[in-house]
Amino acid sequence: MSYENWKDKISTFELMDVRGKKMDFFPALKVKAAALKNGEGLHIIQTFEPVPLYPVLALMGFERHTEKVSSSEYHVWFYRVRKGV
Repeated sequence: MSYENWKDKISTFELMDVRGKKMDFFPALKVKAAALKNGEGLHIIQTFEPVPLYPVLALMGFERHTEKVSSSEYHVWFYRVRKGV
């Protein structure tokens, strides 16, 4: 599956805007991601491209689409296509 197949669903994704957050948001993200069903997703906004999240969420069964809005704003949509580990 590709972004083209699920882009019409991104408005329903839960938003996590973590720009400027001092604490580590990864534990909360992992809990939210684990609770999602196939066909659901998360929208992350960060000040940098969150590359370390990509392999972790891929193992959990997510595809992703990334857009660079500016040098300090990235939007990443993670869409669950299957239950992973």
